[in-house]
Parts: sequence; C-alpha cells; structure tokens
Amino acid sequence: MHPWTGLSDGVRLGVLTEWVSAGLVDEVLAECGLRDQRPGALPARFMVYYVLALALFQQDSYDDVAENLVGALEGMDGAVPNKSSFTRARQRLGAPVLEAVFRRLAGPLAPDGLAGAFWRGMRVAAVDGFTLDVPDTPANRAAFGGPSDAKGQPAGFPQARVVTLTETGTHSSIDARVGGFNGGEPELAAAMAPSAAGMLVIMDRGFPGVALWKACTQARARLLIRARSSVARRPVRVLDDGTYLARMNLAGQRDSHPGEVLVRVIEYRADGGEVIRLLTDLTDHVAFPAGELAALYHQRWEIEIGHRWYPSSCVVFPRSCSLGIAGFLLGWVPSGSGVVAGRACPAIA
Repeated sequence: MHPWTGLSDGVRLGVLTEWVSAGLVDEVLAECGLRDQRPGALPARFMVYYVLALALFQQDSYDDVAENLVGALEGMDGAVPNKSSFTRARQRLGAPVLEAVFRRLAGPLAPDGLAGAFWRGMRVAAVDGFTLDVPDTPANRAAFGGPSDAKGQPAGFPQARVVTLTETGTHSSIDARVGGFNGGEPELAAAMAPSAAGMLVIMDRGFPGVALWKACTQARARLLIRARSSVARRPVRVLDDGTYLARMNLAGQRDSHPGEVLVRVIEYRADGGEVIRLLTDLTDHVAFPAGELAALYHQRWEIEIGHRWYPSSCVVFPRSCSLGIAGFLLGWVPSGSGVVAGRACPAIA
C-alpha cells in the first residue's frame, strides 16, 4: 500500500486551511455521497486540498504541489504517487464537491459598520467578469468556445467566462458563475441576483439591460450601473438635483413598450473630460445624493483589484476542466484580503 494512502489529517495549505477546514470538507463529502471505499486509493479529503493547491500554485508541477502539501509530515515526502493515481482520484472527486464547498464559504465578510463596505445602510458589492484559458481539447472547445480570427478559425486557447459578485470592502467572493466564451456576462450576472439581495451592486457599462435589471430588482438588490450614451437617453422627468428619470428598453422596442424599466440617470464629467452616465433604481434624489453615488461608483475598481489575484489560465486535466475551475474559484474565495470579526485576514500565508 502506498505510504500516502489514507493521508489527509496533516495536510496544510496556509491560512486557506482555516477557511476550508477538514470538518467542512468531510461534511460536504458526506452530503455528496463520497466515501473512501477503495483500498489504496488517494482519499477524497486529500484530493480536495490537492485541487485547491493546483489552482493556487499553477506554476509548480503536479509532483511539487503534492510534495508541498505533505512536506512537513515526517516520512511522507519520499514517494509521490504517479500522475495516473491523481487523475483517477480527481475524476472520482468531481466538480460538484468543489462547488459545494465554494457555496458553503462564499459570502460577504465585512462586519456591520466596517468603513468602505457599506453606504447608507446597504452593503456595497460589484459585478465583473474575466476569462480563463483552458486546455485546448475538442471537448473544451465544444463546451466553452474561444476567440477566433476573421476567417472563423480558432485563435488561441478555448476560454471559460467567469463572472463574480464581490464585496468591495473586503474583496471577498459572494457568488460566481461560469459560462462559455461566447456567452454574455449579463446573463451570468442575472443568475447571481438572489445572492445580492439587500446590497447595492455596482457594474460597468457592459451590463445594462432590462432582463438583468428586473432580475436584480426583483431579488431586492439595488443597482448602480454605468451606461453608454444610447441607453435611457430621453428624460421623462428632470429632478431637482439635475438628474433625471428615463426609460430603459429592450433593443428595438418603442419607448412605450411594456418591457421597459424606469431608471434614474446621473451624468457628470470626469477629470479627463469624459462624460460618465450612471443608471440607478435609487430614484429619491434627496435620500440618495447624486454626488455620493458618483463617488461610490469608483469603488467598482475594488473588484478589478480582487481579480488581479486570479491567474489568467486554468491549467487542469482536459477531462477535469470543470473541476479545475471550481477549485480555482474556491481557492480564491477570500482574494486579496478579508475581514473576520473586525480583523484583517490574508488569504494566503
């Protein structure tokens, strides 16, 4: 029997182990019906940490990652299981386990009253997206798609599109959705609307749309979204502070179409002279001053800072691409820095 068989109690993965505790992993494995029943097989709990380590240390070889997990344990660094053992163990584990752990851990971290995390009683979050390179296999290209040249031929690796809902005050991931390269970010963002209930959500100008707006407002999320000049451009009513109410419609609709939504438009000129247009469902100009909302919009860059912690590629076994992406997102749940009980908590130590 291989000396690593049954190993998991001593595995350590920096401060991340405080978040992804052995007890939590065991609970999720039990819920998913995964039990270590094959003699000599790498245990499922160990493989959860191994997949997280692969996501965090993508520049290292599989052997190096495995050795780093158990290097502090006496007698465990001499014999590394072969790659086929890891492949089979990852296939047995499956992506649903990692997604379930992510769902357990993802969420806002800022305690009530933390400076920069709240505005007028609402927790502030931001939505944005990015892409991940995935291995260039027929299966991945069919599942995710990717960039193409003028002739429609593949140009580069297949790519998965990831959209996250992030707490701006802590850079903590609240929710995330994964789709194909050719899919739209607004659709993925709309799927996260229930996770944003009660929050003020900031988005860039690639997101405005009636479907997303309705999904968020019906979930009781409040919105602050940058828009292009062609969106909601005709004032219905000018408010006392100079902002105005306008209708946002689906493309090609008349202004009176029942699918429209009423939005408040805030326009201001940035230092460089560019006119910034913001849409919000906070229509009371007295309770929600335009100047404060304009200043608040720039907190959207906090999600950009959080995304800089993410590598640009997801290097995983082709048959385990979904597992690799799930591990990747889970490994970076507390990206940048989090706050626990009012104290700073680095994601990686």
